Amino acid sequence: MPTRFSFHASNERMKRQFQLATKKKLQASYNIAGGDNAYVLTNESDDLQIFRWGFIPHWAKEATVGDNLTTTQAAGIATKLSFRMPIRQKRCLIFADSYYEWEKDGRAKKPYRVHLHNQELMAMAGVWDSWKGSDNKIIHTFALITVPASAELQAIGAASMPAVINDKAEREAWLGDTALPVILGLLKPLEAGALEIYPIAEQVNDTANNYPDLHKLWKE
Repeated sequence: MPTRFSFHASNERMKRQFQLATKKKLQASYNIAGGDNAYVLTNESDDLQIFRWGFIPHWAKEATVGDNLTTTQAAGIATKLSFRMPIRQKRCLIFADSYYEWEKDGRAKKPYRVHLHNQELMAMAGVWDSWKGSDNKIIHTFALITVPASAELQAIGAASMPAVINDKAEREAWLGDTALPVILGLLKPLEAGALEIYPIAEQVNDTANNYPDLHKLWKE
């Protein structure tokens, strides 16, 4: 299950791959965890926005609900209390250059970096909502949608992976006024061979570590 990801991309790269133009320089983050901000594109805006990772339903009494809602499985999402409305009305894409996965090695966990084999950025499917606190401050949040892991990920013990929607027509359908059965059909694992996975150093385990060297190949 994806619990961390990274984003490092120039404005030019986002425009070239996703046709997204923004005047502000994009900020890199190499260890995004629940509670952190990330770049998203929602079905209600043509502009790149910054939302917090950890879904808070608009009807929730406390913001802490989001601590446990960083991801949700595609299977059954249309009937889940927190997500049955967002999957129909509030969909988004979350952008990443890679994410991290951990393989159990006895009592330890071995970290890996996962990215697309063609080096493209990932547009990960998500749902979002806006929550207003007692201070009337509005917080925009999202959850990643997961699907069963591809063969490469299963080899390191992963059961799930983010639903990646990199095809342009499929992205437009995901963010458009599209029938629910079609939307659910977009949530599928990547084909075999689409991913590159390699071991990295344990420094990534600490969310305080956030620098480019986290991406370096780890060698024994």
